[in-house]
Amino acid sequence: MSKVRDLRKIFSCMKPYRGAFVLAALFVIVESAFEMVIPMIMADVIDVGVAAHDVNYILVQGVKMCGCALLSLITGLLYARYAAIAANGFAAELREREFAAIQTYSFSNLDHFENASLITRMTSDVNVMQNTVSTGLRPMVRGPIMLVLGIAMAFMINGELAFVFIVCAPLLGIILFLIVRKIAPMYALLQKAIDRVNAIVQENLTAIRAVKAFVRGEYEEEKFDAVNHELMQTSKNTFHYAVLNLPAFQLTMYAACIAILWFGGQLIFAGSMKVGELTGILSYVMQIMNSLMMISNVFLLLTRSLASAGRIV
Repeated sequence: MSKVRDLRKIFSCMKPYRGAFVLAALFVIVESAFEMVIPMIMADVIDVGVAAHDVNYILVQGVKMCGCALLSLITGLLYARYAAIAANGFAAELREREFAAIQTYSFSNLDHFENASLITRMTSDVNVMQNTVSTGLRPMVRGPIMLVLGIAMAFMINGELAFVFIVCAPLLGIILFLIVRKIAPMYALLQKAIDRVNAIVQENLTAIRAVKAFVRGEYEEEKFDAVNHELMQTSKNTFHYAVLNLPAFQLTMYAACIAILWFGGQLIFAGSMKVGELTGILSYVMQIMNSLMMISNVFLLLTRSLASAGRIV
């Protein structure tokens, strides 16, 4: 609950840019809706136009697909514009509030923090929060929308075949849970390692004349090498587990596609399904799996942002 309160307090800085944030989210929803219509039109092109050799029907449906793609592109560009306004404005407001808070501290308050740690909290930690908005807003909104619409469209085409990827969802959830549980504490250690690197750099630069006068350059290099190596190891260990998310999800996604092709082929041979319907199902399954990957990436972003939010608060 304390972590949720931290995020709520941090995102109060979004208030002046709430309009841009909401518009960005709305454009993502519209963009996703246009994209979800395309596989349905494509299935009709194969099953109706190609099967009947109706060139006119194919052209008309093709124009509809191009129109949906164009509108999706336009709404995507509008999303990028408003997301940039919201993310950068949010980060600027957050840094401003941090700086204002530091100005009110007594000397005893300041003694609780190293200078380098305060700098990290106003730069690296704020950048993490900014990236959560700029790179996380799109998948956070798009993922659930595509998931719900994709499942609905797939069941409309063929409920029996669409059930295959429903079996994959719990497996993906378990994978995500294990990865997040492993890397959540690692992100906090990573930010502390950045603190230590900044502390050594600041200390060295502040006393550079003394270091040169007493010929302590080699000693300072050894100190920096130690904290730099620690940061490298911490980063390597953290992202070693974080990147497992993508291959694990891709393995599950392609396994689901193979299963759908196999069962779909059987249904086509039996005459209970058309080729266009199988193509449409496959398109929706790919979009559904991609949406689940987006949602998993959002969880990873939020896991890292929780560590930074706590430090900022």
